[in-house]
Amino acid sequence: MNLHYFKFIDLPEDLRSFNKIKSKVRVDCISSSSLNGKQYAGLTNFVNSKGQLFFYKTPCRDFVHCDSKRTADLSLTNNSINLSSLYIEDIDFPLIAYGYPNAKRLLKNGLPNPQFKFRNDAYLFFLNEDYSMIEMIVIPDARNLIHSFYNKAIDSDFKKELADLRDKATPFFNYSGLGL
Repeated sequence: MNLHYFKFIDLPEDLRSFNKIKSKVRVDCISSSSLNGKQYAGLTNFVNSKGQLFFYKTPCRDFVHCDSKRTADLSLTNNSINLSSLYIEDIDFPLIAYGYPNAKRLLKNGLPNPQFKFRNDAYLFFLNEDYSMIEMIVIPDARNLIHSFYNKAIDSDFKKELADLRDKATPFFNYSGLGL
């Protein structure tokens, strides 16, 4: 299976200060990997000029319209573009979520959607309780199968793949040479 992995964390205060990061709701990608050896191109639009990949944990209010059975308290945004909402359908497993890119050709502001090319991809999210760590698995071309993958994640069917992805993970950006 063609899987891609990204690990995002709330950076410690000393690293945030050193890198002039002021936002307290920002999560930065500290590592990534792929089971097929090729990096995932679907997040390229979110990498800044320094080479950092980060998102803001944004509360879902008005902009998320979904089925009442799904809950999305949080979305990951950057530069006013929403990567994905984090949907949790099974409240017995609040640390596993799923999502996917916006499938519309144009954004609300009329500009082309940079994620349109990746609209059929799916995301699984593994969270900690305060959302200070978010692991994301990208499953290319699996948008229509995301509920199946989400249920497999709940049943722990992704343990081996997640362990393999974690083992292969390499630093995404060197924030200060302090081991992250």
